[in-house]
Amino acid sequence: MKPNETQIRSIVQSVWSTQLGLEIQDAEGPAPPGPGRNMTAAINISGDFHGGIRLECSRVIIQRAASVMFDLPTDKLTDDDERDVIGELANVVAGNVKALVPGSNSISLPTIVEGSDYRVSALDVKTSDDFSFTMEGEWMTVTVMEHRS
Repeated sequence: MKPNETQIRSIVQSVWSTQLGLEIQDAEGPAPPGPGRNMTAAINISGDFHGGIRLECSRVIIQRAASVMFDLPTDKLTDDDERDVIGELANVVAGNVKALVPGSNSISLPTIVEGSDYRVSALDVKTSDDFSFTMEGEWMTVTVMEHRS
């Protein structure tokens, strides 16, 4: 059984405020597709629970997070800095989700996808819930999946 909406929203908001000192707000409905470059980090949870999380957001959000994490202006950030930050944020969210699912479980390293026109899909998904957030007018979605096997 995967965590409920209240738990997921609390985890995500806590990670952003604790790790970055940034506030994100709950949003209703799916995030609209962004016209620019977006980034996704996916992490699998395996063991007694089979599932994972996916963090999808605009590059603007990741640049803002990376700027805070590395204490650099956004124009001094590298693509590697941005990938490191989205991977780390997804890792922390996944670790918190892992603590809420039953049994003994481990999390994978993050897989990062970026670009302006892509779609990420997971096979063998039993249930999938999307939770949307906004920050400074930009959208972010956290998806929690439970796999069949």
